[in-house]
Amino acid sequence: MKLIRADHEINTVFDLLGDSENDMTASLGWILAASRHFLAEVLRDITGQKWSNPENAVIQLQTAQAHDGITDIEIVLGSDLAIIVEAKQGTNLPSDAQLKLYANRLTRCGAKKKYLVALTNMTPNHGRIALSERFEEINGIPVLHRSWTQIRKITEAVASRENNANKQWLKCFASYLEEFLQMGTLYSNRTYVVSLGLGNPDGWGISWIDIVEKRQKYFYPMMGGGWPDPPPNYIAFRYHGQLKRISHVESFEIVTDFHAVIPEAPKDCWEGPFYVLSLGPPIRPPQEVRVGPGIQRAMRCWCLIDTLLTSKTITEALAKTKKREAQSQV
Repeated sequence: MKLIRADHEINTVFDLLGDSENDMTASLGWILAASRHFLAEVLRDITGQKWSNPENAVIQLQTAQAHDGITDIEIVLGSDLAIIVEAKQGTNLPSDAQLKLYANRLTRCGAKKKYLVALTNMTPNHGRIALSERFEEINGIPVLHRSWTQIRKITEAVASRENNANKQWLKCFASYLEEFLQMGTLYSNRTYVVSLGLGNPDGWGISWIDIVEKRQKYFYPMMGGGWPDPPPNYIAFRYHGQLKRISHVESFEIVTDFHAVIPEAPKDCWEGPFYVLSLGPPIRPPQEVRVGPGIQRAMRCWCLIDTLLTSKTITEALAKTKKREAQSQV
C-alpha cells in the first residue's frame, strides 16, 4: 500500500514532517533522543571520546535566549558537555555572526567541554576546509563541520546494536536522509551554466573548450568562489556567445595533480584541491541560444534544464527559472 499526501509519496514517518531545514533538524533531534547508541556515537564523533552515560543527555530543539539567537539543536550532558549544532539543509555554512552568537552562549554555560558544530550538505572534506578557513575555534570553543552524509552513515553503523524498535526508527531516518540527499543531486534538473575561455590554461597543451569537448572533463576549485558543492547533476557550457552544450555529470573526483586525469596538463601546475567532473554525452540545444543581456562576462548561474532547451537566450532561461522557483515556494 502507498500513502500519498499532496502528490508526494510518504515513505517514512519522518516524511510526514516534510523536507525543510526545520523538519530535518526536528527529525535528527528525535533520533538523538530515541537511540542511545546513535547519540553515543554522535558524541564520540564530535568529541573524540566515549561517553558512558548518554542516556542522561538533554536534547533541546530551537531554544531561544535573549541576544543569543535561536539554536537548532543543543545537547547537554550535565556539567560535563554542551554542544550546539547549527543545521543547514544546503551547502551554505552558518554566518560568522551566527557562530559567534552561539559560541558566546556556550562560553557562559558551565559545561567542562563545549563544541560548536555546523551541519551542512557539503562534502565532509570541503566543509572541514571551508570552515577552518574562517574559524577553528571561537572563545576557545572548537568549531567543527559535519555533513548529513556522515550523520546517515552513523545511523547505519549503530543499527545492529539497537533493539528492534529503534532499529526500525534508525532505518526510517536513514531512508529519509537518503531521499533528501538524492533530491539534492540525482533527481535535480537544475543546471549549472558556466563560461569557457577561448585559449589554453596557462602552460597547458589543450584549450579550455577542448578539455570539455574532447576530453569530456571539467574542473573547478573545491574552495571559495561560490562554486557548487557537491558538484551539480547537470552542467552547461557557453562560449562564442552561445549555449553550446549541456552534460550530465557522470562522476567526479578530487584531485591536486591534473596531469593524472588530463595528460596535456603540466605536473603540479596549481594548488588544489579541485573537483574534476567526468561528463556524459553532450546535449545540444535544438536552436541557437544566445547569452542575452542579463549574463555578463564569466557570470555563472543556475537554470532548469528545460528552460535552457526551450529559450532563445540564457537570460530568458534564467528569468523563467527564477519565476518558477518563486512560484514553487508560494
